[in-house]
Amino acid sequence: MARNGKIARLPREIRDELNRRMRNGGQGGSLLTWLNALPEVRAVLARDFGGVAISKQNLCEWRAGGFAEWQARQETLDQARELASDAREITAATDGKLTDHLATVLAVRYASALAGWNGELTETFRKKLRALRGLCQDIVELRRGDHSGARLEMEHVRLEREREKTEEEIVAHFQRWAKNPAVRDWILADWISPEEREARIREIFGREPKPVKPEEEMAGETAGKIREIYGLPPEPPEAGAPNGDESNPVKPSQTKFDLIQPDPTKNSSNAPPPVEPSTSAMP
Repeated sequence: MARNGKIARLPREIRDELNRRMRNGGQGGSLLTWLNALPEVRAVLARDFGGVAISKQNLCEWRAGGFAEWQARQETLDQARELASDAREITAATDGKLTDHLATVLAVRYASALAGWNGELTETFRKKLRALRGLCQDIVELRRGDHSGARLEMEHVRLEREREKTEEEIVAHFQRWAKNPAVRDWILADWISPEEREARIREIFGREPKPVKPEEEMAGETAGKIREIYGLPPEPPEAGAPNGDESNPVKPSQTKFDLIQPDPTKNSSNAPPPVEPSTSAMP
């Protein structure tokens, strides 16, 4: 039921707090003082009711209407929570097979009735059978519901397994496709290198393109890195640049050099022959 009174127009959290205070025995005077002092309540009253404060009459009407409905909802929720808690306890106690236990109890009742039967179809015996038959139908309906739920759970598990299997097949099929050069070229058609990505970002933000190093400078850096890896001394600067600040860049043809150090114990072919000691000074 929709309500349009002063209290009904208040935010829900304020209404719930008011209902809790009323349930705990809050009196009208203290409730009105608390309500009319809230900034949110003042804003609603100024906007919709010309700033007129909530009165005792408004509180009484809310107690008979909105508060009563809230109490009924709370009682329903409390009962639902208790039933859910009881259901969990019963499920744990019966290992999730409550209807199976009920069917067993009913079968025992049938056995007890037949054990005391003398073979005559008396009215008393017929009443017992009718009562047991009605219970049997109810238990059958309950067990049918349990079996339907079990079938649904099994179907859910089966579909989940099929979905996982289908995903694995799709991935394997895609991997087979990726081995095809034409498909691989199609996949990489829109791929851009990190250098191209950086160039596009610079273009979007209006920045200058990143300067590209000359081929000779890049070759010189490569040669320097190779010397550093193999522990070779840096290449000396050429004549005309004693400090090496303005040395000529290394040409690409100069990047290939022999990495084997010459053996100082062996004479070079261009070195002069060793001078033998003179024998004229000997006695």
